[in-house]
Amino acid sequence: MIPFGQHNEAPPPIEKSSIKSYCKTCFMEVSILDYSKTYDTIEPSTPSVDPLDKSVVTLIWVHGGGSSRAMFLPHANALAQKGYRSILIDLPGHGTLVDKTLTLDSCVETVKHILDQECSGHKQIIYCGASLGAYIGFHILGQLKDHFAAAVLLDCGQNVGSDCSLKARLGIWFLRKLSGKMSNKELMGAMMGTVKKSQADYHLVECCYASGMFFQQGPAQCDCMHSVAPADIIQTFDFPVLFFNGSEDYRDSEDKWLALCKDSERSSLKVYEGGDHFFCHDSRFVDDMLCRIEKFIQEVGP
Repeated sequence: MIPFGQHNEAPPPIEKSSIKSYCKTCFMEVSILDYSKTYDTIEPSTPSVDPLDKSVVTLIWVHGGGSSRAMFLPHANALAQKGYRSILIDLPGHGTLVDKTLTLDSCVETVKHILDQECSGHKQIIYCGASLGAYIGFHILGQLKDHFAAAVLLDCGQNVGSDCSLKARLGIWFLRKLSGKMSNKELMGAMMGTVKKSQADYHLVECCYASGMFFQQGPAQCDCMHSVAPADIIQTFDFPVLFFNGSEDYRDSEDKWLALCKDSERSSLKVYEGGDHFFCHDSRFVDDMLCRIEKFIQEVGP
């Protein structure tokens, strides 16, 4: 399989002075996001693929907490070169939808609106979500399962629902308190401090932090994740699920989630040794991850 490549060159550095404040107005001034729209459509860039062809695979990319639709732009561009179409969305409370309240229902409404606008008549639509986008993705997929042919879920190996472990419950409680009391500037500093300890180097700062980070609804993020029961929902999926996790991330239920998939032949789990919560932006793993997604798409079929 041809490697995806194109990530050996270091992305241009983001000057610290470019982030002057963390209010909405300043975000809009320095963010790489186009605030005139709430999602981006990345059409296939191969000459042999007709962008009007509704048989072309469409991937719906859903970002993690605090991030925006820019999070998976490099990945979508790489897959466009392979003939795949991607739609990157902003969740409520994030990106261009920063003023919209984040709830499970508002997330479903957001995805449903994009499906109606951009995916009418398309046969093969795949949901791709990471972290928050994966945890609420269980709920979104449960509500909109008839629209999707498969799902790719990253960074969701830990049960953080109402029946989670004491360790996970304490983690959710701490994150909720932290995000509810700290300023955006303080939270941004904490996030950047964590990133510096990570080996993630695949456009992480360029695509995630250049668009801004959105923590205003941190407690709502925790509430949404804590309200989802993946074990109950996964069993209702007739389609396959491809799971990705990093070995250094919290994961106590990844094997359980995989075992609950009805389509056991095409569902699978890949754990990257040495990868942390930012593994999908780690150049050690990106080529393999994108190749596995491409193979998964081909196995799912039209």
